[in-house]
Amino acid sequence: MDDRNLRAVKRSKIRMQFISSTLSTSSVDVSTTVHFANDEYTADFAIGSPPASVTAILDTGSDLIWTKCETGSSYNPSASSTYSSLPCGSNFCRDALTSCSDGSTCSFHAPYGSATVDGTMATETFSFGGTDVPGLAFGCSNSEMGSATMFSSLLGMGGGQLSLISQLGSGKFSYCLTTYGQSITSPLLLGSLATPDPSALSTPLVQNANIPTYYYLSLQGITVGSTLLSIPSSAFAISSDGRGGLIIDSGTSFTILVPSAYDVLSQEFQSQMGLPMVKGQNFDLCFLTPSDGSFQPPKLIFHFEGADIDLPENNYLVRDGGGSVVCLAILQGSEDLSLFGNFQQQNMHIVYDVQEGKISFAPAQCENL
Repeated sequence: MDDRNLRAVKRSKIRMQFISSTLSTSSVDVSTTVHFANDEYTADFAIGSPPASVTAILDTGSDLIWTKCETGSSYNPSASSTYSSLPCGSNFCRDALTSCSDGSTCSFHAPYGSATVDGTMATETFSFGGTDVPGLAFGCSNSEMGSATMFSSLLGMGGGQLSLISQLGSGKFSYCLTTYGQSITSPLLLGSLATPDPSALSTPLVQNANIPTYYYLSLQGITVGSTLLSIPSSAFAISSDGRGGLIIDSGTSFTILVPSAYDVLSQEFQSQMGLPMVKGQNFDLCFLTPSDGSFQPPKLIFHFEGADIDLPENNYLVRDGGGSVVCLAILQGSEDLSLFGNFQQQNMHIVYDVQEGKISFAPAQCENL
């Protein structure tokens, strides 16, 4: 009976933490580190009591926070005194990703392209940079994303109710992605800690009533060199049924443009590069550079509403298949959706002010923030 009472007391305290956290209207300011690892930008934090260190994909294109909970994983829920299954009556169990089909267990089913992650919803204490946050809802997974990634955890930073930004009530967050391929750390800041640089350029967040998860931006044009491309005005528009538009996404590596925009971009870029074209290993538009490595690529500017982002050369050109081949690190999509990927976001302090409905960009040495 004593053991049963002890477990009941722990569950009662955990439930109080969870219910209090869902009723709280105050925001939580936390910070942690971000770094590049195994082809992904990742965030570090800890889960449970005692805390277990976790490295998760940083993903602004999804909401759910989840980690693998099987034996041998870094986090073991049976070893944590603050783990609690999420009850079916929770609002978090009424999300599009969650369900309570058996009437007692809140489960989740999260698709990621060709892979799907399943498991049980729960609440737990998370620690970000030494700051404990009790009662966060997350997915305790019995599967992983497959061979496309080496990670078994994900930190959802989208606009839906299950995301970290929504659960903390932070209102805004920021990150600064270090140079692609380097494992230097930089900060992920939430709440009042996420302050834009005085010189930052801001662009409005575009609302898509059908999908609250994604952060849409209004891309009004693209310039190559000094030439403003003739891209149809409909290329980046959101249609009445919620399709289309351009999403900024920390979980996508390279920017993907709809064909009507990519075709114009590739033709003009090829014309201005003035170098022999060669077949690349991974990209469509590749060039053979001179033996001495000297060449002058054209500028590439993305014209967002109110913010002209003049990308550094390292944010749109990549070496591919040997040092003498350089490629445009932008891909052609087959759908009506465009994505602004993390390669193009390198070395910029990007502040998502969800409360004010805007995103700010400023060039930065991310490791020095």
